Parts: sequence; C-alpha cells; structure tokens
Amino acid sequence: MDYRPVGPSHFDEADHTEAKEVGADFVNALRRVRVSFEAIDIDHPCDTCQQVEHRISLGWISLKEARRMTATVNAAMDELDRYRQAGRVPRLP
Repeated sequence: MDYRPVGPSHFDEADHTEAKEVGADFVNALRRVRVSFEAIDIDHPCDTCQQVEHRISLGWISLKEARRMTATVNAAMDELDRYRQAGRVPRLP
C-alpha cells in the first residue's frame, strides 16, 4: 500500500472528467446557435437506480424558454439551409 500524500486529483474519476469534457463541448455547441440551458448539469452514476453512467441533465425550462430556444434554433437552421441552397455550405454529416 502506498501512503504518500495525495492531491485533489486522487478523487477524480476518468469517466467524470470525460463527462465534464463532453458536457462543455455540448454547452458550447448549443451556444453557437444562441441556446443556453441555465440548469445544465452532470448526473453521476447511481448505486440504487438503473443509471450506470454519467448523464448530462438539461434541467427544467419553462414553455416560454422552450419557445424562445425553438425559434432561435429554427432561425439558425433556416439561415444554414439558405446557404446550402446557394451552394455555399457543405451538407451536414
């Protein structure tokens, strides 16, 4: 057994670090189309339920927020479609 001092990284789980990285990428992708979930969070695996991996939770949003986000995303996609139709943007994968 190793009894040398440890630092905060001793408690970091590789999958938790990956979840934070994926979560940050997801938030940044949403922000590119002007959508932000204020209550976004990472849910940890649960010993007493069926959840065996980290999950990204978007939290709760009001109908007003959902309408605003829907309009924002649709406007961004409509603009992208106009560029595609003009042949100025490649198709998404």
